Amino acid sequence: MWTKSKSATLSLACTRILIGITIAVAAVMPFAVSGGFYGVRRTAGILFVGLPAEIITAIFIYAYACFAFTIIALFSLDRLLRNIRKDIVFSRINVKCLRIISWCCFAVAILSICFFPSIHIVLILVSAAAAFFGLLMRVVKNVIDAACEIKDENDFTI
Repeated sequence: MWTKSKSATLSLACTRILIGITIAVAAVMPFAVSGGFYGVRRTAGILFVGLPAEIITAIFIYAYACFAFTIIALFSLDRLLRNIRKDIVFSRINVKCLRIISWCCFAVAILSICFFPSIHIVLILVSAAAAFFGLLMRVVKNVIDAACEIKDENDFTI
């Protein structure tokens, strides 16, 4: 039988796997993309054939900035899921986690629009998806925040 606890455990496991994959991709990216750390080897990898060094550097800056915001959001999600497993649902800590996740989504959206809007339509789609998820997280945050206020009022009523 599928329970709330099993669902939270599965979500937590998936989040931790995704954290590991994100860190691994960030660590391997210089070798996979350019054959080594940028500056050590001057040849571009298969993805960046024919691009100037300045564009490759900008892509690395963009990717690692997105990785940073992704890791922050995933660790906040991990904390949120741990709280849910402990039956701490309507708390200010969860509101803070949702706020952090939403701002990280908005940061990735802004980075995607600011860095390379003319290179590829995919970055515009990434930006739109990140902005949508950021907005969705803000709505969920506001709902949880309102529920926390109701819970606090009920705790003081008796």
